[in-house]
Amino acid sequence: MDIRLSAQEQTRRKTVAQNARRMIMENLTVEDADEKSLVSNWNGFYLQISFSYLHPLMVIYLARSLTKPDTPKRKQTLNELNMKSVLGSHAVNDQIGCYSYRSSHWLDSELTKQRFLEMLDRCAEEAMKGYALLAA
Repeated sequence: MDIRLSAQEQTRRKTVAQNARRMIMENLTVEDADEKSLVSNWNGFYLQISFSYLHPLMVIYLARSLTKPDTPKRKQTLNELNMKSVLGSHAVNDQIGCYSYRSSHWLDSELTKQRFLEMLDRCAEEAMKGYALLAA
């Protein structure tokens, strides 16, 4: 199987991702940015949106502090969340006291504001559900 991409396809993919990034910057309050990611807040979560231009991918990270100590029950809850989640993955970093949710999205076509907000809201719903279970 030949997975090499033509220069035209590489350019198309990069353009799709760059247009998605531009649209997001126009519609969110971006607090920080670099060449590959944007940082903001969304529904009480730290939000980072990263882009991979070659694929093209958009990865949504939502994080919030989690101060409760780790327990076997929380590890089991985390495992159950990840077994049931079809949108993304849940994680806990006990060293820094942080819950995070990550979801990757292929950008096969131009991303509209409406579609982006739908994706972001669904991710936030999953993150809120996971956080609530893990913080309980």
